[in-house]
Amino acid sequence: MQFRTVSGAQGSHVFAQAGEGPDVVLLHGFPDTPHSWTQFQAALVSAGWRVTVPWLRGYRPETIVAGRPYDAETLGADALTLLDAIGAREAVLIGHDWGALIAYSAAALAPGRLRAIVPIAIPHPSVLTRTPRSLWAVRHFFALKLPRAAERVRRHDFAYLEELYSRWAPSWSGPERDASIERAKQAFASAPALEGAIDYYRAIPLAGRPAVLERPPAVPGLIVGATDDLVPRELYEQTAAKMPASRALVVEGAGHWPHRERADVVLAQTLAFLSSLEATRWNG
Repeated sequence: MQFRTVSGAQGSHVFAQAGEGPDVVLLHGFPDTPHSWTQFQAALVSAGWRVTVPWLRGYRPETIVAGRPYDAETLGADALTLLDAIGAREAVLIGHDWGALIAYSAAALAPGRLRAIVPIAIPHPSVLTRTPRSLWAVRHFFALKLPRAAERVRRHDFAYLEELYSRWAPSWSGPERDASIERAKQAFASAPALEGAIDYYRAIPLAGRPAVLERPPAVPGLIVGATDDLVPRELYEQTAAKMPASRALVVEGAGHWPHRERADVVLAQTLAFLSSLEATRWNG
């Protein structure tokens, strides 16, 4: 991917872009980079979309704004300022992990600018409940809040990243997975970038949820989960049931990266979902 930087009043955005047509933005998660979307970007460009793939704020030193928080509302606003930066009046947001939470937040803040969202691997926070099992599944939330968390992540050539990939996607193996970990290591070799990525976790409230995430947004969505991930499949179905013209896709046998582990399934369903949006636009 060829990245370029666009600066504005709210900070800089670093992104790759390809294609022509209506806009789709692909938002990566942790611990990951925009390169995880290479296959998705190519397929969407071939289907007639203009596809923008940014680095999340904090993952590149150029995107860091001193003193700007990493709360859910600010992150959602970041996605909207990216739309302004690329001249998109509206777009579809497809987000994995933190990218999914950003998509939920952006859609809540400005539903009129989001034609739809495709959150991957994260159900809407409003359907989550705190149980011993669920808290254990997300124990990295607490680990990354601790002092010297960055030092722990860097230890032994970023062995913690390997631990997370193995725990979150136990059946995923092969060169694509290994390349994803290596790209994350390269990104986090920059101390400011690693601190920026961890700041997302530091900003998570220990009690309650942000107002912007109190309820699922009023936009259509394809809510993507997997059977071998951190949360039960029914939470994706509950999320879809609370959003208009939405449905859940739960991928059998995949973990936290269903769009990589079973790209054939997730890409086909995503393209079908986007086609239905276009059909609704022209027939409605």
